[in-house]
Amino acid sequence: MICITFQDQKNGDKADTITMHRTTDPITCPVKQAATIVTSIRNIPGCTSDSTINTYQSKGRTYTLSSQTALQRLRRKATVLGPHTLGHTADDIGLHSCRSAAAMAMVLAGTPVYMIMLIGRWKSNAFLRYIRKQVAEVSNDVSNNMIRIRSFFHPNTKPATLE
Repeated sequence: MICITFQDQKNGDKADTITMHRTTDPITCPVKQAATIVTSIRNIPGCTSDSTINTYQSKGRTYTLSSQTALQRLRRKATVLGPHTLGHTADDIGLHSCRSAAAMAMVLAGTPVYMIMLIGRWKSNAFLRYIRKQVAEVSNDVSNNMIRIRSFFHPNTKPATLE
């Protein structure tokens, strides 16, 4: 497993740690990806175990990846893939798109709302704004689940009177 600590967040929380477990996927396993990133950072001259996860080296220089640079790189990749592949343009993408995609993936996987909130570090159900209800898989099995219970009733909740 990997424990990721977010030192300072927009929501005001400090040192919030999220734990992710390994998967069998050779590419998207969070533990393997974290090990690769940490190893790369530790191989950069001058970096220590205190170096942040957004440290990288390019052309012999060490940088800290800014949100502006991350957004530029994300949009550049989206441009390469094109709107015909993604269904939207690069200008439609923001850094919140990653959080939106993760929330969507968790919804499609059947992850309970409270777990999505914990993992995504949301203090409210605001992430539901990011869920794309038009994605066909969101409604998968809803019709079957709706007819699973053949009948239901509402019990009389009026207080009984004694006569």
